[in-house]
Amino acid sequence: MHVGTQQFNTSNADLEYLVRHGVFNKNENFITFSREYGWDIEELVQKKKQCAEFGVDMEMVAIPIAQLNINGGAVPNYMLGNYDEGDQEIELVCNMVRQAAEAGIPAVKYFLCEMENQRTESNPPGRGGSTYSTWDLEKAKDREPRYEEPVSAETNWERITYFLERVIPVATECKVRMACHPCDPWLPAGYRNVDRVLGGADGFKKFIEICPSPYHGVNLCLGCMAESSDDPAAEVPKIIKYFGSRKKIFLCHFRNIIGRKNKFQEVWPDEGVMNMHRNMRALKEVGYEHMVVPDHAPGHKDPESGRQAFAYEFGYITAMIQAVIDDNGSV
Repeated sequence: MHVGTQQFNTSNADLEYLVRHGVFNKNENFITFSREYGWDIEELVQKKKQCAEFGVDMEMVAIPIAQLNINGGAVPNYMLGNYDEGDQEIELVCNMVRQAAEAGIPAVKYFLCEMENQRTESNPPGRGGSTYSTWDLEKAKDREPRYEEPVSAETNWERITYFLERVIPVATECKVRMACHPCDPWLPAGYRNVDRVLGGADGFKKFIEICPSPYHGVNLCLGCMAESSDDPAAEVPKIIKYFGSRKKIFLCHFRNIIGRKNKFQEVWPDEGVMNMHRNMRALKEVGYEHMVVPDHAPGHKDPESGRQAFAYEFGYITAMIQAVIDDNGSV
């Protein structure tokens, strides 16, 4: 396994920054998207070549889920049960999987969520004036329903299955790993008229059994797993071992929280409720071999805080990987 990133683009300045901080693997989010055909293969190849010139492997690309809805909505039609439009969107996803394969990119990141991420005001502030992404269900319990008609768990699973049955066979044929990110955060059934099913480990245990394939797996976000747990410190290492032992982790988001299910803040990796060394050791024990990335970091008013924050987190992850290397140097 190795430190990676899903932030920063393929400019010379950004690639120099990554290499300077020991990051030689990345997921690329910034790719021109066309509603007609998906991605331009030449652009993918060029970006991968730019990365390679700096010794960086562009080993994953992210499907632009928020741009897929042909009517302009934030949620794709296939997750709304509108299959006439949804089939067109799914075909775009299949095209992008094929395009990634043709460009020599072995993995794709995506998510299957029925509504947007949920957050509340960032309060209290964090150490050194940091701003933490925050969720407090009690403060958001009176939000309006997201949909007039309830979206049941059964309906959600029908829509997820519909997508997977059409996309995973294409990914399998193309030998492209599909890494699905959780819906953030875990929510109690019926919140805003939705039964969210992919907010935590239980849903993903069912998810990986749909359309079984070595190319069908998860983007295991340790923060999301913590946010869906009553006891994150005890539960998350077990979750890592469950999915890792089945070789279903294709990308790992390495972040920590203060709190637990329904009330938490995303914090610096060293100050949360989880022992991140224990989590890294669990990844090592299951033979995880892909990227470990800081998906995002606390904010601050300092104009240079973004690069400062990621520099810290890259170093933290690198040190954790080194700490679990065994005597013969393998991880």
